[in-house]
Amino acid sequence: MKAAVLERWKSIAVRQVGDPEPAAGEALVRVGLTGVCGSDYHIFNGDIPIAKTPVIPGHEFMGTIAGLPDGGTETLAVGQRVAVHPLVSCGTCVACRRGVPHVCANLVVIGVNRDGAFAEYVGVPAERLIPLPDDLPDEVAALAEPFAVGYHACRRAALSPGERVLVIGGGPIGLFAAMVARRLGAADVAVSEPLAARRDFAESHGVNAFDPLASSCLADLAARSSGEGYDVIIETSGVDAGIAMAVEAAAPRARIVSLGFPSERFARYNVTFGIMKELSFVGSRVYPREEFCETIDLLSQAVEAGDIAFDRLVADVRGLDDLERSILGVAEGEERGKILIRPA
Repeated sequence: MKAAVLERWKSIAVRQVGDPEPAAGEALVRVGLTGVCGSDYHIFNGDIPIAKTPVIPGHEFMGTIAGLPDGGTETLAVGQRVAVHPLVSCGTCVACRRGVPHVCANLVVIGVNRDGAFAEYVGVPAERLIPLPDDLPDEVAALAEPFAVGYHACRRAALSPGERVLVIGGGPIGLFAAMVARRLGAADVAVSEPLAARRDFAESHGVNAFDPLASSCLADLAARSSGEGYDVIIETSGVDAGIAMAVEAAAPRARIVSLGFPSERFARYNVTFGIMKELSFVGSRVYPREEFCETIDLLSQAVEAGDIAFDRLVADVRGLDDLERSILGVAEGEERGKILIRPA
């Protein structure tokens, strides 16, 4: 089969490799579409501690079941379209025993530390397969993974209908988190993003966008929130300035959800504001399986309602030979929408 292999950091080769040989309990999936995200750049660059080489990257994907374990399953069939929950937990560590396997101490991520979906076929545990509704287009199903990141952030924030939400960072994850917040009933959703192209893209999807580099930004956000501040802030940038803005724009007793990894080990913010406003800081890492399934339901509802312009969220569908330039383009902020790779 044809696959893109990260042979060493910063070096991807598209070549013929052997078809996967699924282990016991695993299924074979013919990959349909795989999304390119910022994490793929960090994997490419060697910045993610659990990543390894050589590996076939690609963790945001959907496809068709090409083979099932001996005996099959009651809910899955060859030829069925599926999304893949790409997290494989150990089941024995403290996190797993406490019912939060997505923060497993020994987490294996398909496309990070085992072969993933920038290939024609991939072997995955059958229990990671999520059947897709017939009316959910492939291009939307391929967005389930990044939308699930935003969905989990909103759930970690305990977002209630009628609350105000500020998302810091207007890349795909930030924009998807904003769209999820709107679907979950937020009264107002705003995005802070320094790149004009990303602000324009967010505005084109009905999300109010503000330039954090403008001297009036905090005043403008305060005016938009009627001087009350934001109940939920989802911080996706990971930079000190973004975290500082989160604290300043927050309403009293707001919840700040952090899912943007800082470039340095420690990030800085105004602790005094955190104390005076009694702010809650919450970490958010990927998503549990049940929320991945709920995200697929949310996407189906959005398709039916027509309130998310999915056709404009996907900027382009490309082949494997365009993968490296796509990863670098995403890292440099050149791509306004989501890039999908069709391996076959």
